[in-house]
Amino acid sequence: MACSTDTYICWTAVGVHYLRPSLGCYGASQAHSPNIDKLASRSMTFTRAYCQVADCSPSRTSLLTGRRPDTTHVWMHSNEEYWRNEVNATTIPQYFKQNGHISIGMGKVFHPGKSSGNDDELFSWSPEGLPYYHAPLEDNYGPSNKTSLWWPFDGFRDNQLPDGQTAEHAMSVLDQLKANRTTLNDDRPFFLAVGFHKPHTPWLAPKQYFDMYPADDNMELPMNPTPPDNMPPIAWEIWGAVPDYDNMQYLYKNKQECFKNSSVAFTEYCRMPSNKTKQLRKGYLAAMSYMDAQVGKVVDHLETVGLAENTVIVLWSDHGWQLGEHGEWAKFTNFETGTRVPLILHVPGVTDTGLTSDALVELIDVFPTLAELTGLDKPALCPNNSKHTETCVEGSSLVPLLSNPKLSWKTAAFSQYARPNSGLKYLPTHTWKAGMKERVMGYTVRTDQWRYTEWIRFNNKTAHGNWSDVWARELYNHSNSLSRDQSAGNFNDENINMADDAALKDVVAEMHTVLRGGWRQAVPKIASDGHMLNGLTPDLHVVEKPLVS
Repeated sequence: MACSTDTYICWTAVGVHYLRPSLGCYGASQAHSPNIDKLASRSMTFTRAYCQVADCSPSRTSLLTGRRPDTTHVWMHSNEEYWRNEVNATTIPQYFKQNGHISIGMGKVFHPGKSSGNDDELFSWSPEGLPYYHAPLEDNYGPSNKTSLWWPFDGFRDNQLPDGQTAEHAMSVLDQLKANRTTLNDDRPFFLAVGFHKPHTPWLAPKQYFDMYPADDNMELPMNPTPPDNMPPIAWEIWGAVPDYDNMQYLYKNKQECFKNSSVAFTEYCRMPSNKTKQLRKGYLAAMSYMDAQVGKVVDHLETVGLAENTVIVLWSDHGWQLGEHGEWAKFTNFETGTRVPLILHVPGVTDTGLTSDALVELIDVFPTLAELTGLDKPALCPNNSKHTETCVEGSSLVPLLSNPKLSWKTAAFSQYARPNSGLKYLPTHTWKAGMKERVMGYTVRTDQWRYTEWIRFNNKTAHGNWSDVWARELYNHSNSLSRDQSAGNFNDENINMADDAALKDVVAEMHTVLRGGWRQAVPKIASDGHMLNGLTPDLHVVEKPLVS
C-alpha cells in the first residue's frame, strides 16, 4: 500500500469540542451523525482513544505539541499556563509549515486567548492564513451567553451560527487553494485545521437538528446515573457550568449544600431530575448533529474541488463529557466518559474499506502519526527533560495499526486531572478561584482490564507528585468492556470503586507499578528499523520519501 512519491499529501484536521463517542459509528443508537459515520466508513476508527486531560486547553496543548501535561505545565484552562513559557515546543501546524506546507487554521483549534498565545499566531500558521479566523458570531452565541443552556433556533440557517460560518470559511479556503494550483502553479501541500465549537455548551442549533430526535420523554437516560460506590469525593465533579445558565438556575438556587457537602451531593436530592436529564441529553445530541452537518460540508467540498484523493483527514475531540453519568454534568474528571474520545483517521487508498482498531491509543499519538504519513522525518521521542528540545514527541505513531489493526500495541493509556488546594477538604469543583493552584494531581491509567487512579500531593512548580502522600485511590473493572452496550458513549459503567477490596490488593499493587512506570514503559515495542519486536512487520509505507525538503 503506497502512494507515488510525486503525489502531494494534504491534511484536513477537524477538531471538535466536548465530543464524546456518542456517534453512530461508535454504536450510539440515538445519535444522528451521518456525515461523521460516512467518514468513519472509509477510515480507521479507534474505539479506545483517550485524551491526556479532560479539559480543553491542556488537552489541545498536549495534542498539538505532542507533549504531555507534566511537560507543558498546562493542567487547566488558565491565562497563566502557556506552554511556550515552559517549553518552546513545536506544534503540529508549525511543523508542517516548517516543512513546506501552507498551514491554515480556523475556529477552535488551540484554546483561544493567552493560554495559546492567541491561537499561536506567531508560530503555527502561514501568512496566507492570517489573521487567524474566528466566526464573528462566536461572542454572541458562545459560552459567554448564559441565557439558555439549550435552544432550538426556529428558521435559522446553519451559517447564522458560528460553526456554520467556520465551515463556509473552510470551504472558501479550499476553493482558493485549488485555484492557486490551477492559476499560480502553487502545488504546495497544505495543512488545514478546522475547529468546531459544538457540542460545547450552550447546546444551540437550528431547530431542524432538534427535530431529528424523539420527544423528550423518549430520550435515553444514562446507564449509570449515580456516583460510584466507595468513590472518593475528590474524584467527582457535580454540575460544571450547568447552573450558570438562566434556564437552569432555578434547580440549584436553594441547593447550595450540593456544592459543599459530599454526603449530600451524592444523594437523590442533588441529582438532575429525569425529565430534565432527557431534555439536556437531547440538546447535546442536537448540537452534535448540527456540528456533524458542518463536518460533512467540509469533507464533501474536498471532493468538489478535486483534492480528496490526496488529502488525509483526522477527526478528534479534545475530551469527553458526562451527560448525567455518575450524576455529573461536566468533563473535569478522570472517568472513562470524561477521558475517552472519538479518533478517526482517513488515509486515501489505505483505509477506504473502513477499519477499526481496539488498541489503546492517545491523542498524543496524533503528531507522530501525521508526520510519518507525510514522509517527513518523524519527530524523535522526547528525552526525560525536553525543555530545550524544540521538536520531539511523547506519543507513538499509529501508522503500523493501519496495516494491522490487531497489532499488539500500547499496554496502557494515561490521563490526569488536577485539583486545587480547596479540593483537599471540600467537595471539589471546577471553579478555580484567584490564587488557587494545582495541589493534588489525579493520575489515571487505562489498561485492557482496569482503570486505576491515584490522587497524590502535587507541586505545580516542579511538575512532580509525591507518591508517598496519596489522597485517594480508585480501581474500576473493565474486563467486559468490549461486550457492553456502548450507546452511552462509555465502555463500562465504572459503578464500583474496588481499590479497597482485599481480594484485589495484588491488582492494586500491579496497577500502581504501571501508573508510576508511566507512559515510557507502555509504548509499543518497535525496533529502531521500524519493525515490531513481536515479529510483525508493518507493510504500510504511504510515502517513500519526504515530499518537501
